[in-house]
Amino acid sequence: MNPYPLLFKPSLKKRIWGGSRIKEVFGYPSSYEYIGEAWVASDHPEGKSIIINGEFSGVSLGVVLEKCPEWFANINLKKFPLLVKVLDANDNLSIQVHPNDEYAMRNENGESGKAECWYVIESEPGAEIIFGHNAKNRSEFIQLSKENKWDELLARVSARAGDFFFIPSGTVHAIGKEILLLEVQQNSDITYRIYDYDRIGLNGEKRVLHFEKAIDVIDFKSTGYKPKPYTVEEADFAKTTLVSCDYFTVEKWLIKGIHDFKPFNVFLLIFVVNGKGELIYNGKSVLLTKGISIMIPANMGKCQVIGKIEAIVSYI
Repeated sequence: MNPYPLLFKPSLKKRIWGGSRIKEVFGYPSSYEYIGEAWVASDHPEGKSIIINGEFSGVSLGVVLEKCPEWFANINLKKFPLLVKVLDANDNLSIQVHPNDEYAMRNENGESGKAECWYVIESEPGAEIIFGHNAKNRSEFIQLSKENKWDELLARVSARAGDFFFIPSGTVHAIGKEILLLEVQQNSDITYRIYDYDRIGLNGEKRVLHFEKAIDVIDFKSTGYKPKPYTVEEADFAKTTLVSCDYFTVEKWLIKGIHDFKPFNVFLLIFVVNGKGELIYNGKSVLLTKGISIMIPANMGKCQVIGKIEAIVSYI
């Protein structure tokens, strides 16, 4: 079978902190009044993206990986390694932390850890995220938590459209209210909640906290790695590398006009944040519009994009 671009149907998630912007901004149909997350490129058991075009229409990424591993990389991938989401925080998300691979392997039935990153699509004036903490050590973190001194403990950072944040495993973090963002992460859904504002969940009960595990995995030694984005510009194309780590590389593409791409040696996940265009490949084409999530196979060959597009692109 000849490789071709795979278009995905997002998996939509109802969340207590969700809002209406995912439907309003990207036009995803849903019976939910409030959507917290749209998993736009995923092969996680809790939300698989279904392919909606071509010969693989109706199946998930895992099926394609099993049947056509050469579409993904020149190495043997046991599972699809990335998960891309759109999140609409109509209210503050819980304060949380994620484990690294080693801890998750030992304590979460062999699952992978979770490093992630955020690209802010929209935010209201004054919107903030929780990014790190102010405790000097583990003991002080525990003490301030017991005393409910969260304003003193948590580090807050403003979040405006176009901002980018890299969240390694072990980093205390939370998305603040009135923020719409794109998240690229390892293919894992392990979250340890530290604090949740005493909220009642969708089941009518307070949501479970995981304080002991969280304390186990918080990195109290790290001074924080802040990637330094860099941009390569051409007449019709600007590529900004936002982060490149052991688990993923994330880039921002701005295309204005016509740009030709050489063959890629790994799969690319492309999410169109804004604009409209067309992807030309092997004499065929795919329409690219706002909210489209698409995978370019590693062995598809040359392609061309025509139009005016802002996209976030991720790969391993």
